Amino acid sequence: MSVLVHYWPVTLTLVAGFVLTLAVRSPLVGSGSQFRRRHLLVLSPLAVTLLILGWGAVMQHPSSAQTLAPSWPSYVVLALLILQLFVSIWVVWTMKGYRWFSAFTVALEQWFGLACAFVAGMSVTGDWL
Repeated sequence: MSVLVHYWPVTLTLVAGFVLTLAVRSPLVGSGSQFRRRHLLVLSPLAVTLLILGWGAVMQHPSSAQTLAPSWPSYVVLALLILQLFVSIWVVWTMKGYRWFSAFTVALEQWFGLACAFVAGMSVTGDWL
C-alpha cells in the first residue's frame, strides 16, 4: 500500500492519534476499563474493506484487453466506500465513553479502506498507474 507511505503525514497523524487514544482512553487499557464484546464493533469497517478488496479481485479487467472496462464495477467500489463511511459513523456513535478511541480507529481504517479502494478501482478499470 504505497499510498499510505506516499502520503505519510496523514498516516503518521492518524497512527499517532490512535496510539495516544489507545494509551489514554480505550477499552483495552486502564484500571477502570472493562472489555466487552461491543468494543469489537470498532473493527467492523474492516469487513467492508475486505469486501472492497474482494470485489477488485473478482471483477478485475485485464489491462491487455482490447475492450474498455464496464463502468458499473467501479460504481460498486464507490458504493462500498460510502457504506464503510456510514458504518464508521455508526461505530463512533455507538461507542459511548470511548468515542475518541473509536474515532481515531475508524479514521485509520477509513484511510486504509481508501487506499484499498484506489487499488480496487485500478483493478476493475484495468488502468494501472
